[in-house]
Amino acid sequence: MSVFEPAHTLDVDLADLADGVLDDARTAEVEAHLSECLSCRLKLERLIGAPPSAPVLDRPLASPAFTVPNGGGDAGTGPPAVGDLWLTASEPRLLVVVLGGEEDRVLVAPVTFDVETADDETLVVAAEHSPLQTGLALFPRLATEVPRTVLGERIGSFGPAAVLAGALAIATSGPAIVDASDPRLEVRQHLADRLGSIEEQAPDPGTRSDAPGPRPEHLRSALIGDLRALRGHICTVRPKYDWGDVLAAHQAGWEPIATIDEIGVVLVVFDTPHGLVDDGDFHAARSVLTRFNGTALVVLARAVSDLAEVFDSAALNHGIDAPSGRHTPPRPLISGLAPFDTIGKFLDQNTGARAAAPASRGPVTRVDVGDILREAAGTALDEAVRQGARFKIAPKRRGYESLADVREPFEDALSRAFGTGSVVEGLADIDTAPEADG
Repeated sequence: MSVFEPAHTLDVDLADLADGVLDDARTAEVEAHLSECLSCRLKLERLIGAPPSAPVLDRPLASPAFTVPNGGGDAGTGPPAVGDLWLTASEPRLLVVVLGGEEDRVLVAPVTFDVETADDETLVVAAEHSPLQTGLALFPRLATEVPRTVLGERIGSFGPAAVLAGALAIATSGPAIVDASDPRLEVRQHLADRLGSIEEQAPDPGTRSDAPGPRPEHLRSALIGDLRALRGHICTVRPKYDWGDVLAAHQAGWEPIATIDEIGVVLVVFDTPHGLVDDGDFHAARSVLTRFNGTALVVLARAVSDLAEVFDSAALNHGIDAPSGRHTPPRPLISGLAPFDTIGKFLDQNTGARAAAPASRGPVTRVDVGDILREAAGTALDEAVRQGARFKIAPKRRGYESLADVREPFEDALSRAFGTGSVVEGLADIDTAPEADG
C-alpha cells in the first residue's frame, strides 16, 4: 500500500525552516522540494520577512472578505466580456481578466491574489474596487490572445469596460525589480509560461476510445480555425451560440455550432443527440434552413458518431425515386465523412471556388525537389522567428529570433545535400552552419 505524500511542504515545516529549528534530515527534504516549487519558495520568503509574532490580541483578527459566486446562478454562463474574471478550464487553473477579443478568441491577462508579489509592471486593484472584495494583482504586460474555449468558469466581473478602465486607472504598482535574484521574476515567468501553454492541444491518440468527446466550444473553435486557414478569405465563418426564435431547434436539444458563407453558399452547422431520424427532426431542420436562409445543413451527432451529414432543402423532404417511381424518405446528400471534409466537399461542389483558380498554361516544367525543400525550410524558420514576438520574457523571445541567422546556412546545407554532395554530410552541416556563420 502506498503512503500518502502531500503535494507541498507542510506549513509547520516551512515555519521551522524559517526559524532555523528544522532537523537536518527534514531540511534536506524540504530544500529539495523548494528547488522545484515556486509556491512554497514564495511562502518561505514571506515567512522569513514576516515581523516577529505579536502579543495575543483581546479580539479575533478579521479575515479578509472574499466573495465566491453561487454555482447555481449564472456566474459561469454566457460568452466572456471585457472586465470578466475567468478561471481556465485545464489544471492547474489560472485566473485571468478579459481585456478584449472578437468571436472565438479573447485577449486575457493573468491575475493573482498575491498582491505582495506586485512589481512596477503589475497593477494592484484594492479590495474596495475588486469584484471579489479582495486585492487583485493584474499583469497586463503578459496579456495573450487565447481561444475562448480554454476559459472554464466566470467567477466575477468588474462590469462594463468603462468600469474596468476606471479601476485600472486608480490601481497602484509594486516596487521595481532591481536584480535577477528577485523572486518576483519567477512569478512573472511562471504566469507567462502557464498562459502560453493553455492553447488547445490535439487529442492524445493513446486515450481510451470511450473517453468523452470534445465539448461544443472546442469543436466550434477547431472548425472555425481550420476553415479560415484552409479555405481563405472567401469563406466567412461565424460562431453561433443560440437559436434565437427557432423554437423547434431548442425543443429538439440541438447545439448550434457555426454558420458558413462562401460566395453566397450558406451552411448552418449544428450538433444533435442522434442525427435526423424522424419527421419531427426533419420538420425542425426545415425550420432552421428557412430561418437562416441556408443552402444546406451540416448535421453532427457527436454522441454516436464522429461523422457528419449534409442536407439541402430537397434532401429534407420525401421524394419520388426515378425511374422506379417509389416514394423515398429524406436522405443526406453527403455522409460518411468527418465534419471538415464534409463541409469542404459540399463547398467544392457548389461554390466553384476551386474551379475559379486560373488554369496553368504552357508545357509542364520539371520540379526541383531541392528548391521546394529549401523554400519550405526557410518559410518554417521565418514562422518560428515571427512566433517569438508572442513571448513576453526577453530571453525566450531572443531564442526564437536568433533563428533568423540560420536561414542562409540551412538553405546552403540543403542545397549540397540534394545536389551533387552527400545527403548525410549536407544534413550534418545543418548543425554546424550557425557556428560557422557566426
